[in-house]
Amino acid sequence: MARALCFDMYGTLCDTSTVTTRLSEELDVSGAVVDGVERTWRERQLRYSTHAALMESYEPFWNLTARGLDYALALYDLDPSAETRRRILEAYDELEPFPDADETLRRLSEDGRELAVLSNGNPAMLKRLAENTGLMKHLDRIVSAGEVETFKPAPAVYEHAADRLDRSIGDCRLVSSNAWDVAGAGAAGMKTAWVNRRNDPPEELGADPDRELRSLEELADTVV
Repeated sequence: MARALCFDMYGTLCDTSTVTTRLSEELDVSGAVVDGVERTWRERQLRYSTHAALMESYEPFWNLTARGLDYALALYDLDPSAETRRRILEAYDELEPFPDADETLRRLSEDGRELAVLSNGNPAMLKRLAENTGLMKHLDRIVSAGEVETFKPAPAVYEHAADRLDRSIGDCRLVSSNAWDVAGAGAAGMKTAWVNRRNDPPEELGADPDRELRSLEELADTVV
C-alpha cells in the first residue's frame, strides 16, 4: 500500500448531490426539476474543466462551477435573482461529507498514512470545504490542480501532487469515485483505488484501477 493517499474531494470525500437541499430551498420547482438541475450542473462543471484543460485556457474551478450552474438554470428556464444564485452557488462550500469519510481519514491518519486532497477545486475553495466539513484536521496537504493551471485527468496534476508530497509518483495512491480520474492517475504512474459506490461497470478507458472498493470504510479496513 502506498504510504501517501490522495483523495478526490468532489464525489469521493464529499457528496456533490447534497446541493439538492439548497436548490429545493431556493427554487420554487418540482423535485424532478431540482434533480435535473443538480445533474446538469455537475455534468457541465466537469465538462467545462475538461474543455479548459484541452484548450489550455485555465479558469479557476469556482468560475467553471458558476458557469455550470448558469447553464443548468438556463436549460430549465429558471432565472433566479443574483442573491438567490449566490446562495445556490455557495452550496459547494457546504457539501456534506460521505458518512464514512471522517472516520476513514482518522483511522488512516492514526495508522501513519500521509493524507492529501487532490482536486480540481481551486485552493481557496478546497480549504473552505475542508474546514466546513471538519475533514481538515485529518489532512496533511491540500493539492489543487489550479496550482499547475490545468485539470484532472491531465498528467501534470498527478505529477504535481507527487512533487508536493515529496514522493515518487508510484508511492502515491489516488482514491477517487470518478473512473476517469482513476484512469488519469494510473496513466500518470500513480497507484489507484476506485470507490465504486453504485457498483457501476468499469469505464472502457484502457486503465483498470489497482483496487476497486464499495466504500471509503473498505479502504481503511484493508490497510489499517
